[in-house]
Amino acid sequence: MRASLVFLLMCLTTLPMYSQKSAEFTLGVGYTAIDLDALLLEDEIPGTILSNWDQLSYGISGQYFFASRGNMGFGAELMYQYLFWYDVVVPFGSTVIRRGYEVDIFRITPIVRFGLNNPFAFDIGPEFNISDGVELGLLVSANYYITLSDNIDIPLKVRLDIMNRIVLTLPVSLNVGIRIRM
Repeated sequence: MRASLVFLLMCLTTLPMYSQKSAEFTLGVGYTAIDLDALLLEDEIPGTILSNWDQLSYGISGQYFFASRGNMGFGAELMYQYLFWYDVVVPFGSTVIRRGYEVDIFRITPIVRFGLNNPFAFDIGPEFNISDGVELGLLVSANYYITLSDNIDIPLKVRLDIMNRIVLTLPVSLNVGIRIRM
């Protein structure tokens, strides 16, 4: 896994670097679509009961686009995202044990952006989700940029991250931030 990430980054950095370089920082809030009942069936002992949960997600990310070719940009993202939490009641003999889980993740994502020089752009890229291990995912994002000056934009993004963790996990978020073009 680590070797494939290094190989992918080496390939991206050998692209001719011309046109736009930029750095983006965004904050996002959204909802994580996940079947918690299926998660309990897969990850807990039989008889475990879901007692409380919240699927609100939030995150912070930084993206750097280091190369472009035509209307496509190539870059990478580092992101922290809090996905959801849940509490369970686990039977243990004649008593029960209460446990709580908070699920968050760090991501490293090589990104290809389509529509680089337009107010509307789309991002796609394979995610390397780091939590208890490394799991693959997919980033899909629709972006709109509000221009403040020649070098500063405000990005508005609708983002979907597709992860196949223990069960399918789909955080959807609305992100806002700042983009600085160099």
